[in-house]
Amino acid sequence: MKRHFIAAAIAGSSLFLVDTAFAQWLEPHLDSQRWSNLRKHQQEQAKKAAEQRKRSGAVDTRPVTLAERQAAWSQNKAEYRRRLLRDGQASADRWLDGLVRASR
Repeated sequence: MKRHFIAAAIAGSSLFLVDTAFAQWLEPHLDSQRWSNLRKHQQEQAKKAAEQRKRSGAVDTRPVTLAERQAAWSQNKAEYRRRLLRDGQASADRWLDGLVRASR
Protein backbone atom coordinates (compact mmCIF):
# COMPACT_ATOMS: atom_id res chain seq x y z
CA MET A 1 0.00 0.00 0.00
CA LYS A 2 2.81 2.33 0.90
CA ARG A 3 4.54 1.63 -2.41
CA HIS A 4 1.37 2.40 -4.35
CA PHE A 5 1.02 5.66 -2.50
CA ILE A 6 4.63 6.63 -3.22
CA ALA A 7 4.28 5.62 -6.87
CA ALA A 8 1.09 7.67 -7.17
CA ALA A 9 2.76 10.65 -5.50
CA ILE A 10 5.72 10.47 -7.90
CA ALA A 11 3.44 10.09 -10.92
CA GLY A 12 1.27 12.98 -9.76
CA SER A 13 4.22 15.28 -9.20
CA SER A 14 5.57 14.50 -12.66
CA LEU A 15 2.36 15.89 -14.12
CA PHE A 16 3.38 19.33 -12.91
CA LEU A 17 6.61 19.04 -14.89
CA VAL A 18 4.71 17.98 -18.00
CA ASP A 19 2.27 20.87 -17.60
CA THR A 20 5.12 23.36 -17.32
CA ALA A 21 6.91 21.97 -20.37
CA PHE A 22 3.69 21.85 -22.33
CA ALA A 23 2.85 25.45 -21.36
CA GLN A 24 6.31 26.58 -22.46
CA TRP A 25 5.72 25.01 -25.86
CA LEU A 26 2.09 26.05 -26.15
CA GLU A 27 2.46 29.77 -25.38
CA PRO A 28 4.72 30.63 -28.37
CA HIS A 29 2.59 28.41 -30.58
CA LEU A 30 -0.58 30.27 -29.60
CA ASP A 31 1.15 33.64 -30.07
CA SER A 32 2.21 32.54 -33.54
CA GLN A 33 -1.35 31.52 -34.35
CA ARG A 34 -2.71 34.86 -33.10
CA TRP A 35 -0.28 36.84 -35.27
CA SER A 36 -1.04 34.64 -38.25
CA ASN A 37 -4.78 35.15 -37.80
CA LEU A 38 -4.29 38.91 -37.41
CA ARG A 39 -2.24 39.09 -40.63
CA LYS A 40 -4.81 37.02 -42.50
CA HIS A 41 -7.64 39.23 -41.23
CA GLN A 42 -5.82 42.42 -42.26
CA GLN A 43 -5.17 41.03 -45.73
CA GLU A 44 -8.82 40.03 -46.12
CA GLN A 45 -9.97 43.48 -45.00
CA ALA A 46 -7.63 45.18 -47.48
CA LYS A 47 -8.94 42.95 -50.26
CA LYS A 48 -12.56 43.72 -49.30
CA ALA A 49 -11.84 47.45 -49.25
CA ALA A 50 -10.25 47.30 -52.71
CA GLU A 51 -13.21 45.36 -54.10
CA GLN A 52 -15.64 47.80 -52.54
CA ARG A 53 -13.78 50.76 -54.07
CA LYS A 54 -14.00 49.08 -57.46
CA ARG A 55 -17.73 48.40 -57.07
CA SER A 56 -18.57 51.86 -55.77
CA GLY A 57 -16.98 53.58 -58.76
CA ALA A 58 -14.47 55.45 -56.63
CA VAL A 59 -12.26 58.20 -58.00
CA ASP A 60 -10.73 57.39 -61.35
CA THR A 61 -7.01 56.78 -60.95
CA ARG A 62 -6.06 57.28 -64.60
CA PRO A 63 -3.57 60.10 -65.06
CA VAL A 64 -4.94 63.44 -66.19
CA THR A 65 -4.15 64.10 -69.85
CA LEU A 66 -2.75 67.37 -71.13
CA ALA A 67 -5.90 68.01 -73.17
CA GLU A 68 -8.14 67.54 -70.11
CA ARG A 69 -5.95 69.82 -68.03
CA GLN A 70 -5.92 72.53 -70.72
CA ALA A 71 -9.71 72.36 -71.09
CA ALA A 72 -10.19 72.70 -67.33
CA TRP A 73 -7.64 75.52 -67.16
CA SER A 74 -9.30 77.52 -69.94
CA GLN A 75 -12.63 77.33 -68.07
CA ASN A 76 -11.13 78.20 -64.65
CA LYS A 77 -8.24 80.59 -65.40
CA ALA A 78 -9.11 83.17 -62.76
CA GLU A 79 -9.55 80.64 -59.95
CA TYR A 80 -6.37 78.81 -60.96
CA ARG A 81 -4.36 82.05 -60.87
CA ARG A 82 -5.83 83.00 -57.50
CA ARG A 83 -4.91 79.59 -56.06
CA LEU A 84 -1.48 79.79 -57.71
CA LEU A 85 -0.71 83.06 -55.93
CA ARG A 86 -2.21 81.97 -52.61
CA ASP A 87 -1.09 78.32 -52.31
CA GLY A 88 1.65 77.77 -54.90
CA GLN A 89 1.85 75.94 -58.20
CA ALA A 90 1.77 72.38 -56.85
CA SER A 91 -1.41 73.05 -54.90
CA ALA A 92 -3.06 74.83 -57.83
CA ASP A 93 -2.17 71.92 -60.12
CA ARG A 94 -3.64 69.41 -57.64
CA TRP A 95 -6.84 71.50 -57.50
CA LEU A 96 -7.04 71.57 -61.30
CA ASP A 97 -6.44 67.81 -61.53
CA GLY A 98 -9.18 67.30 -58.95
CA LEU A 99 -11.59 69.26 -61.14
CA VAL A 100 -10.71 67.08 -64.12
CA ARG A 101 -11.19 63.84 -62.17
CA ALA A 102 -14.50 65.04 -60.73
CA SER A 103 -15.82 65.81 -64.21
CA ARG A 104 -15.00 62.38 -65.64
